[in-house]
Amino acid sequence: MLNPTDFKRALLAIDALGSTPAVLAKVAELAKNPETDLETMSALIRNEGALAADLIRISNSPFYAPETLHSNVATAVNHIGLREVIRVVNLSLARQLFARDLGSYGVSARDYWSASIAAALVMEAVAKATGLDPDDAYTIGILHAVGRVLINRVIEEQGFTIYWDGVQRIQDWEREAVGFDHAEAGAMLLERWRFPAQTCDIIRWQLDPEKANPPVSLLGALQFTQRLLALTGLDFKQQDWVIPETDPFLKASRLTPASILQLVSVCRDGFELIRESMDLD
Repeated sequence: MLNPTDFKRALLAIDALGSTPAVLAKVAELAKNPETDLETMSALIRNEGALAADLIRISNSPFYAPETLHSNVATAVNHIGLREVIRVVNLSLARQLFARDLGSYGVSARDYWSASIAAALVMEAVAKATGLDPDDAYTIGILHAVGRVLINRVIEEQGFTIYWDGVQRIQDWEREAVGFDHAEAGAMLLERWRFPAQTCDIIRWQLDPEKANPPVSLLGALQFTQRLLALTGLDFKQQDWVIPETDPFLKASRLTPASILQLVSVCRDGFELIRESMDLD
């Protein structure tokens, strides 16, 4: 068993995820600056080979429906728009982060990708409906459980055979196995990647409902998203689900069960388009 301090040190030493996370933080900052132009954004991305390729490929997908196919970063960015670049970089990051099965969790790469994309779509939709920042919401949805990727990778690299039984609460298993949970691991990783402190704190406190004060906040939205996806399924295909009217986020935001039903329908359609765009069928 690893000492928790040694585990954290090993966790922070992992560089296998590449530069995309750091680029995402820079893209988000540039996209919110009204003085950012096409050339500046394109220059940031074009030197990141895998990211540039993903940007061009996704911009040519049915999700963005181009009239003519793009062959370079500049035309791709011009077509989708500066703010949409955040979404595409998130999708590229998700493809890189979730390319391997989480063996210690018994979760396939495909299922983990689905969980993250579904959370991103719901977070974005909830943010738009409640006046929160949809760009930050989407990114938080993608990254909310990234700590599991790192915990799994370090367990495997250290040669341990530690497996979640699928019954115990996942955060309890993580704490017993390695001394801390995926929320703390994810926050440490985002801090290493120089994400804003607010984003790191939302990831860190996602398992603590008392921290969602006020309820209508990005943290409250993340916790609501997790509750909603437990009902709808990660592919939004579960039937006859009902969101309790007593849900704290629902009550505070004044959203209705009917509006949530419509929100889920939109997210389901978006999920299928993204699946096609990322060649995951």
